[in-house]
Amino acid sequence: MLERVYALYGRRLLRRAFARVWIGGAPWPPGDGPSIAFLNHSAWWDPVLTLYLSHDLFRRDGYGIMQGAQLERYPFFRRIGCFGASTDGIEDVRAVAAHAAAVLQGGGPDARRTLWIFPQGELLPHRAPLVFRSGAARFARLLPEVPLVPVAVRYEFRSEQRPELFARVGEAVRLAAREPPAQFTRRLEHRLRQELALLDGDLERSSLAHYRVTLEGRGSLHALYDRTFGRFGAVRGQRRSARGEGGR
Repeated sequence: MLERVYALYGRRLLRRAFARVWIGGAPWPPGDGPSIAFLNHSAWWDPVLTLYLSHDLFRRDGYGIMQGAQLERYPFFRRIGCFGASTDGIEDVRAVAAHAAAVLQGGGPDARRTLWIFPQGELLPHRAPLVFRSGAARFARLLPEVPLVPVAVRYEFRSEQRPELFARVGEAVRLAAREPPAQFTRRLEHRLRQELALLDGDLERSSLAHYRVTLEGRGSLHALYDRTFGRFGAVRGQRRSARGEGGR
């Protein structure tokens, strides 16, 4: 019940802030069972987006990892399944990884649970180089059977007063047998870079045929102007046409 309330609140926040939300790319991995999604982290909105994707689109129980300082500043995120370490110390990081594994496994092999993580480890500028910390590899070593799904995210101003939110889902990645953590971390970076490059290319070409609008935001001044003056223009055109016909 509480998750539905927060999902409704998050959806309202997205509608107020964005002209629309677009989703594209690959379908979510089929079947039930736990999964891990890893995203680039460039906006405060990212945790709200993950709640929306989990609850509204993919129908999964969502959990997230955030910095301890951010959780203290925004404690309501704890109520929607977020947790994190208070420091970057190795013991705290290991404890968070163990807790995350327990959460994903807690519902059994068929539980539709997804852990949403930001492997950059902090909020960074929109086009900052994509460099991951080792957290995702730690989770993968504890849960080698769980797929890791790359999700590329962009917030873009185009032809509307408000920005639009774009998310592109990539094909799942799995830890290979005896793959070193550092190598797996670089492979995850590469996969998310690929998805971001594909998303950026689609935006540059306005090639959005394979994306769908999943949420429409509030009407912008731009749309209101078009509707209002478009109607006035149509009325004027009809009057001119009528006067022209009357003069014949």
